[in-house]
Amino acid sequence: MRQRDLASGERTDSHGIGDVTVRIKQNLIGNDMGNFALAVLPYVKFPTSKYDSESRFEYGLILPMQIKLPGEWKLGLQVEADRLKDQDQQAMHTELLQSVTIAHELLKKLDGIAETYYTYDFKAHQWSNFLNAALQLEVAKDVKLDMGFNYGIQHQAARHYFLGAACRF
Repeated sequence: MRQRDLASGERTDSHGIGDVTVRIKQNLIGNDMGNFALAVLPYVKFPTSKYDSESRFEYGLILPMQIKLPGEWKLGLQVEADRLKDQDQQAMHTELLQSVTIAHELLKKLDGIAETYYTYDFKAHQWSNFLNAALQLEVAKDVKLDMGFNYGIQHQAARHYFLGAACRF
């Protein structure tokens, strides 16, 4: 992993496996059929990283919603509350996240996704806004891979690239 501090310009290179996040999703309303779905998705991040000596447990609760629109378009809305580690000290803070996502199939089993979201850090009293884009590939009936980027709009907002996998049981 390569990181760059936006304030100082200092770069840090790391190798190895980072923290592991476990999420469980339970649909409350709707599922694959119908035009609306609402779920609850708690998660825990376990501090398994060998290159981050200050890694610690983080956790949160996500409420994702999806509405099917005409023309095979999908609109996603999400509210999330997180308990996260502070970047500059051995403490934790609470963040709120809200997002709006639009998705459409680009090719058979390949979806294109565009998203905007904001976070609010209650401790720092700071807003951060992001634009995201991703591709999601269905590799089996209940297995999807996704890759994309999160681009922070403000100067201090982080920018990340990601690669992930999801499996439905």
